[in-house]
Amino acid sequence: MLANSAPAGSPAASVLGASQTEYWGMDFSFLPDSWQLLDSVQDGEYLILRVQDQSSSHRCPHCQQPSAHVHSHYVRRPQDLALGQRPVTLLVHTRRFRCLNPACSCVTFAERWPDWLEPHAQRTCRLAQRQSQVALQVGGEGGHRLLQILGEVTSADTLLRLLRRLPLPEFTTPRVLGVDDFCFRRRKTYGTILIDLERHQVVDLLQDREAATLARWLQDHPGVEVMSRDRSGEYARGAASGAPDAQQIADRFHLFGNIREAVETWLRHHREELRECPDPMPRSSPPPDRPLAKPAARPRRTTTRRRLRVVVARRAERAQRYEQVAGLFAAGHSFSAIARQVGLARSTVTEWLRREGFPARQTPPSSLTRYAPFIQARMTQREWTVTQIFDELVQQGYGGAFSGVSAYMTWLREGHEPPATVDQLGVALSREKRLGVREMSWLFTLAPDRLTPEMTRRLGLLVNRWPQCQTTYALIQQLTSLLRQAPTPGSSLLTTWITKALNSGMAEIQRLGRSFQKDFAAICGAIESPWSNGQTEGQVNRLKLIKRQMFGRGKLDLLKCRILLA
Repeated sequence: MLANSAPAGSPAASVLGASQTEYWGMDFSFLPDSWQLLDSVQDGEYLILRVQDQSSSHRCPHCQQPSAHVHSHYVRRPQDLALGQRPVTLLVHTRRFRCLNPACSCVTFAERWPDWLEPHAQRTCRLAQRQSQVALQVGGEGGHRLLQILGEVTSADTLLRLLRRLPLPEFTTPRVLGVDDFCFRRRKTYGTILIDLERHQVVDLLQDREAATLARWLQDHPGVEVMSRDRSGEYARGAASGAPDAQQIADRFHLFGNIREAVETWLRHHREELRECPDPMPRSSPPPDRPLAKPAARPRRTTTRRRLRVVVARRAERAQRYEQVAGLFAAGHSFSAIARQVGLARSTVTEWLRREGFPARQTPPSSLTRYAPFIQARMTQREWTVTQIFDELVQQGYGGAFSGVSAYMTWLREGHEPPATVDQLGVALSREKRLGVREMSWLFTLAPDRLTPEMTRRLGLLVNRWPQCQTTYALIQQLTSLLRQAPTPGSSLLTTWITKALNSGMAEIQRLGRSFQKDFAAICGAIESPWSNGQTEGQVNRLKLIKRQMFGRGKLDLLKCRILLA
């Protein structure tokens, strides 16, 4: 063999010409000990090495009897690791031997190198191992691009085939199991990920999130004592069926999510309390930088009247759709069937039917909202003009535009309720920022010591002026503080809270209390046990990253390889 340089008079030196002296500094010790380098040829960017095994005999792979009787020869052309950035092709002169054991079923056999080159393989074992690791880390397409730079060109499909051939690691049944779902296609198909929470390792992936699938896995792998899961009813039934003696723990992250969703739904049904200006700041005098002189422009009646007709028509169409939805619901149709027939989203149908009466659109207040009583009273008098009313509003502190007052009065003259938004863009509003439903539901669940002064002020604007809100906020804080103190004995406290929620008289809080009552044992486990699904969520994020590397097209077997072996 050749290592660093070929000695004078050696077979390698006799066949390597002067044009190949650029390879003399390379180390060819990677070749098997019994192999000899016969020749080296440069073909474009490729380096071709002709090698041959110098052993006199080989053992039959079936009967293990040695044989030196050569039957025939042929050449194999496997790829090997690149030297520098030059792809390497080996021309392996392979011999076929005749088996000398008459009792053996094998007549002839080819010489083999188990740790170097597998039978019928198109690449050496070490090249296949490297390409498998590249595919394991960056996927098929990413690995194809990376190996092109490294001089080991192969297709993405080949990398995925190599990846699927890797054996999956063995695992022992975890004592504490974390269960969560992940999506193959968002809102279409989902799977289940199983985590050993003590070893911080992914155990297995399931093809769906059905109760029967989880129960079957638990029955095949007995020994699970604690199972942390989300609030899914399928996982609860699967755990009860597959491991009835295991303690179920509802994940605290999902519990906080359920609480926030209940508060958000409750606030959405009382949106008028949020959109009302909570802290009006009337101005006794006009701003110093605004002149008292009125603009010379006249109201743009054409634009306002056109907008009025469009809005009124849309209101009538929306009211007609609501009547159609209410009629279909009274006839016994499901929400999904109503949504398909009327042409609305199912969430819109659900929101409409949960309210009592036609759900009028709620828009934020405008700069004229606080002056609406004055304008309406002034228009009941016999003599008035838009200009006169505008001047009087300016004297009272109105800082908006003349066109806004004109459009507002046009709506009133036509006998319609005007929209609350400002007609003229660029009008500065001196009002409190609107309290958003999602923002307020988030503030309800935060601990008081985590609230900033601005958060505390905005929360107080709502809680201090609305008695029902004070009751809801107190209930939510009692529950969230109980979950934050985990692990702590809390079954009696949870029972007390559920009783208060059921007696609160608020449908959304009562619904939350009933769901907690139904899953009482698992929620008690969340309060009294230190285990949670935190690291399970982290593994789901890792799985999402792997799927994004594969452009979201990873199948179950491929995902298993990448998440269990990487």
